[in-house]
Amino acid sequence: MKKILICIMVLLVLGSTVLFVGCKKKEPEIAEKPFAGQKITVLYFSATYAEAAKEYSAEFTELTGAEVEVVDFPYITLYEKMGLALSTGDDTYDVVTPACQWDGEFEPFMEDLEPYIKRDNFDTSDFLPGLWEQSGKWAGKIMGLPFSNTPQTLSYRTDLIDEFPQTWDDFFVLMDKLHDPPDLYAISYPGVKEQFSGLWMMVQWSLGGRWADENWNLTIDSPETREALKIARKWVDYADPAAPAWTLAEADAAFLQGNAAVCFTWPTLAIAPNGDNPEKSKVVGKWAIAPIPYAKNGVTVLSSWDIGIPKAAKHKDAAWEWIKFYTSKEKQLKNFIDYSILPSRESVWEQPEVKNSKLYPHKAASDQGAVIWWRIPAGTMAETYVRDAVANYITDQWDLEKSVKFMEDGFSKLLSEYPPAPGIKNTGR
Repeated sequence: MKKILICIMVLLVLGSTVLFVGCKKKEPEIAEKPFAGQKITVLYFSATYAEAAKEYSAEFTELTGAEVEVVDFPYITLYEKMGLALSTGDDTYDVVTPACQWDGEFEPFMEDLEPYIKRDNFDTSDFLPGLWEQSGKWAGKIMGLPFSNTPQTLSYRTDLIDEFPQTWDDFFVLMDKLHDPPDLYAISYPGVKEQFSGLWMMVQWSLGGRWADENWNLTIDSPETREALKIARKWVDYADPAAPAWTLAEADAAFLQGNAAVCFTWPTLAIAPNGDNPEKSKVVGKWAIAPIPYAKNGVTVLSSWDIGIPKAAKHKDAAWEWIKFYTSKEKQLKNFIDYSILPSRESVWEQPEVKNSKLYPHKAASDQGAVIWWRIPAGTMAETYVRDAVANYITDQWDLEKSVKFMEDGFSKLLSEYPPAPGIKNTGR
């Protein structure tokens, strides 16, 4: 009898356990993230663009499951690494970010994004039209979306300069008054082998000069070219003697430390993010941004970067998700607030945080969409001739006529060896 009671009790316990388990609330299934297990590698310029990408990578992984590796290089190295990977079919990078002047050279190796845009009904109407035509579109193809646009401006000290001059004559009169080395140099600039040639190109364009007309007939041998070279040479007299060897970072640091009255760099890369941070700046509340002096063409010129997918990429759908994510309105606003990256979307420019900022005057220049570079395969090679000619002239190695002839001969050779495709007009300078 005792054995029977024990068996009955065991059965009752087992039955209640089964009943409890059967009634237990079922845990909801966790939806699998669409790109779980994938890893994309994205390539950026070593600047605020890459810093923002690194910050956002964990959030993107949480949303999609895809791990993100951000690789970045300085400007010249980036061009070499990107060009080699694209032209050889290397599948290392799932996303690349060409500078707008590289578009014509790299377009054959890039995916057309139009099918992705149509598939996802992705709204592109918010991107600045003039900007997109100059950065991300080439020969009828959408090879990328513009994610930044940076009109070339300069930074100046508001405690030393009440109103920035609009002509080069007035500019140099002011520099004479301010220049007081070694305590204060009137100008800081990036070294002659880095971005100095780009500054010269900007001046030549602002004076009305061009490298060639719209049909690729050379116009580099001009009074504007010579005048721009003379202006750039005069900058050297107002700068720290070490400036010819400086990087962008060193030129910016000279301004932020209060050692220069005017800085010829890209203000959005370091001065705007750090200028009012007392831990990084000695000019807090004492700086502003202005266009360079000009005579004929606009108020400034545009540098832009676009983001796209190489044809050889391994994870194209995940790459496209990253592009949508990185160029979204939310991220563009955060890019501006945290990194001073100027937006490529019209709606973001109109947000209060942007519209009421020191950087909003860039909007007018962004709308112009003017670039100074040739956006053809020969364009970047042409820049090397400019770089050598300008560097040798401002360091007194070559005279004016040798510098101009060197550029003209080099351009002629390039256009002969790498002619623009039929129908391609010179929309740059």
